[in-house]
Amino acid sequence: MKKLNSKILVGFIIAVAFHLFNPTQAQAQKFKVKKVKGRSALIETSVPLEEGKTYELQTEVISTDVNYSNTGFKSRQNSFTLGVDLSYLKGDTAQNTSYDVQARYGWNFSYIEFGVVGRLKSVDRGSGATTDFAAGGYFDYNLVTNRDSKNLIYGPFGLLTLGTLQSTGGASANLIDLNAGGFVSLFFAQSSAALRFELYADVEQVSSSVGQNTLTGAGGRGLIIVYF
Repeated sequence: MKKLNSKILVGFIIAVAFHLFNPTQAQAQKFKVKKVKGRSALIETSVPLEEGKTYELQTEVISTDVNYSNTGFKSRQNSFTLGVDLSYLKGDTAQNTSYDVQARYGWNFSYIEFGVVGRLKSVDRGSGATTDFAAGGYFDYNLVTNRDSKNLIYGPFGLLTLGTLQSTGGASANLIDLNAGGFVSLFFAQSSAALRFELYADVEQVSSSVGQNTLTGAGGRGLIIVYF
């Protein structure tokens, strides 16, 4: 009996020593991520964990560049944008300075974003103000993946709108307006809202009963974006 107890004790000591001095074996625990929201996660582990305690994961590198479009995590998948615009255009027979209020709704696929645009523009053509109603779409190519934890997003963009111009005298004209330029979005800390700034080249075609005129110029925008 004493020999049997001695063998059991020796075996127990060897097992404990192997566990303590073999860190790879001791740390090879499995974690299953059940749900993620922002930087918080609900996990399932093969070992008991103490709430509030910090643990280090050393068995696998965790990447912060996660493609959330392949998961159920609703991180920056859609957006609503509201902003103001100032532009100056000049053609062969006309020139104008315009101000507008613009709203957008979009879909985000990390590197690519696109959506619909609606705008109301006030245009000063030198002989009185006119009002321009327009709608269209926009396209962004993000040079940085636009996903949670990224606070600075930038890249080129394009925007196309079709509209109708109503002058103070009652005359009307059809408009096609094309913008191409670059943007920078700055996210507030720990927030899904961002400030966006755009600079762009502008080409506008005005068609009326008296003829067609093409104006070119440049402009800038300041916008607020909310992702959800």
